[in-house]
Amino acid sequence: MKTIRQLTFKAFVLSAVLAVAVAIPALADGGQEALTLREIVDTAMKSNPAVIESQKRWEEKEGRIPAATAQPNPQLGIMKDDIPTGTINPFKAMMTEYSLTQEIMNPVKLRLMGKMADNDAQMAKAGYQDKRVEVYANAKIAYYDLLYAGKALEIGKENQQLMGQLVQIAQVNYSTGMAALQDTLKAQTEFSKMTSDLYNMAAMEAVAKAKLNTVMGRTADAPLAVKEEFSAPPPKFDLAGLQQQATAGKPAVLGMQRQVEMAQNGVVLAKKQQLPDFELQLGYKDRKQTEMDSQPDTWKVGVMVMLPIWQDKNKGEIKAANANLDASQAALSNMQNMTSLDIQMALVEAQSAWRRLDVYKNTVIPQAEQTYQAGVVGYTNGKVDFMAVLDSLNALRNAKLDYYKARIDYEKAAATLEKAVGKPLFISGVQP
Repeated sequence: MKTIRQLTFKAFVLSAVLAVAVAIPALADGGQEALTLREIVDTAMKSNPAVIESQKRWEEKEGRIPAATAQPNPQLGIMKDDIPTGTINPFKAMMTEYSLTQEIMNPVKLRLMGKMADNDAQMAKAGYQDKRVEVYANAKIAYYDLLYAGKALEIGKENQQLMGQLVQIAQVNYSTGMAALQDTLKAQTEFSKMTSDLYNMAAMEAVAKAKLNTVMGRTADAPLAVKEEFSAPPPKFDLAGLQQQATAGKPAVLGMQRQVEMAQNGVVLAKKQQLPDFELQLGYKDRKQTEMDSQPDTWKVGVMVMLPIWQDKNKGEIKAANANLDASQAALSNMQNMTSLDIQMALVEAQSAWRRLDVYKNTVIPQAEQTYQAGVVGYTNGKVDFMAVLDSLNALRNAKLDYYKARIDYEKAAATLEKAVGKPLFISGVQP
């Protein structure tokens, strides 16, 4: 009897320790309003530093378009000439020449450079939109990782409560001679292992919160509570339709298309480098009137033409531009192929998770619950071995976890599908 009382006391102490451990995460978020999935996604796309950076990169590229289409700035010069020997004082010069020089780049070249600058800005815009889609998907994935971590902790608590009941049953059976002391010790050991597992699950939940906070542009240790939501519909997706949407509107694909257009304009510009550029000069000579020299002031007008006569240079530029165009077209083709592959992979993962979800919900969990209940009844009556009951308890816990993980995997696959398509499909709110 003394041994039984000692074991009962140990179970009570461990239960109290567990209650304190479980209460710690709850107290950390006490009073914190739970965020919906839409609020989380909206916050991430507004506040994530990577989104802000890509937006500013786009604004920078747009600001450079006027500079690309502008003529070079004019040059104003003043020259002192005929300074007497023996001095370097410019004010004693016999003549002052004022000049104004303006380089004029061929308008055809300027127009093409403006198109290329606009293409570059459009690429940056597509990169910004693609980053928003990426953060949108990452926020949803981090949110569902947090849900899974919280659910694992919850199921772990429930499982330990059931284990506590088995401890009590084992103690009663031992006291009545229906079971050996070894069963009680095994039950107590398993109870202690579950306590350790719960600490690990609580740590996993804390890490998941930190990751979600980071995606939302907040400090990792910011208080966070979320509401459980599952937004994806059943996987009745049109593969051809999704691929068509991605080809027509995915920001990453659009960005590669703008890169191809930029390379095409680069080829045209390289060929137009054979056109001449110009330079205009306007000068005025102010002569100091003396008895020895009474020549009048004069004007000077000049035109210079820069002749692109070095054919090797021109041919090299055209060859390089054509190679860049070929590389851009290959990159676009690869992007389109990878997008199609990503969509197919996400669809397969989503469909697989949906099938697992259905099997666990309608078959595995009900069977595991029946097996466990039957095992408990049988062990209470001394007809079933304790290890069989313990195995059925672990099987029930794993079935519940696997079912919830299938739900999470389905939602994450749906988020990956949205990322592959390049647009949100299953949630309202701020649109990437």
